[in-house]
Amino acid sequence: MLLIKHHHSGLAGFTPEQVFTGRYHEVATQKQQALDARFETNPERFVKGRPCVKLPPEFVAINPIASDKEGSASDDVNFPTLTAAGYVSEEKVMKNRALA
Repeated sequence: MLLIKHHHSGLAGFTPEQVFTGRYHEVATQKQQALDARFETNPERFVKGRPCVKLPPEFVAINPIASDKEGSASDDVNFPTLTAAGYVSEEKVMKNRALA
């Protein structure tokens, strides 16, 4: 079975421009008004209750750099250029100091 996913599904159907500029709030209000109007006309069609517009996630990133408590980059990030750029985890630095 071929599963096709819309290219803006990660942003809840909003375009990157709408999310970046914050215009998605206005668009979401319009979508919600349309859903409310449909619900008022035919509530029996909505077996799960009143529909709500899904909003995009608060934070979106490509190759996010997670931070641990000290604010340094974490080793479990899928970001291969960290080590190439000279990043060394604090844990490795402490081990090297203890061995020296």
